[in-house]
Amino acid sequence: MEKVSEGLANHMEAWFAIEQTDGKGQRSKNWQSNPGENITCSVVIRPQHSLQKNPFFFNAFIALVCRDFLSQQLKIDVKIKWPNDLFINDKKAGGILIENRFSGENWKWAIVGIGINVNQVEFPEQLKSATSLKKETNINYDPLTLAKLLHQDLIYSFETTISINETSVWERYNQHLYKKGEHCRFKIKGIETDATINLVNNNGLLVLTQNGKEIMHHSGEIEWIL
Repeated sequence: MEKVSEGLANHMEAWFAIEQTDGKGQRSKNWQSNPGENITCSVVIRPQHSLQKNPFFFNAFIALVCRDFLSQQLKIDVKIKWPNDLFINDKKAGGILIENRFSGENWKWAIVGIGINVNQVEFPEQLKSATSLKKETNINYDPLTLAKLLHQDLIYSFETTISINETSVWERYNQHLYKKGEHCRFKIKGIETDATINLVNNNGLLVLTQNGKEIMHHSGEIEWIL
């Protein structure tokens, strides 16, 4: 973010952190990662016109690239938990945090933070739903090598976005949507309730069926109870 502010950042430039002392997650939560064991990186991206329809469309595109990368590496299914977490076997393996920079109304930069648990096998008690590549496969990986491969996938994906099919992005995002079609429990505006997950619409809203009615929710007003 400092490089962007100073005008020294280049499109698709990436930084890899061997150790994070103040990692950020969604809703101002901390992202905890053991030093040297995981992917903790940031990629600076200048969003192209085809991805500027709305910020969540960009988010969905990034989440799909990361999901596809993990699925190819592990040879198992990986789900996207709305809005941008990566889940394997009902456990969280990674997360994406995107911070945008505007000049007036012009969307100039996106700083994409990616955290993926790679070799870490022990997690704090409050992260009991966490997993890692090693926990799922019993294989030890090189986090930096994986980060470089993921970075290459991101570069390739953005080089080909001139012909991106928006409908295909939403279809694939919903194809891999965590708990799609299942009955789940949420806390909505402070009240716990049950609902069925239908899909994520083109505006990035989660569409649930509650008491026989379809209701759309923003990410800031709803909390999963896992």
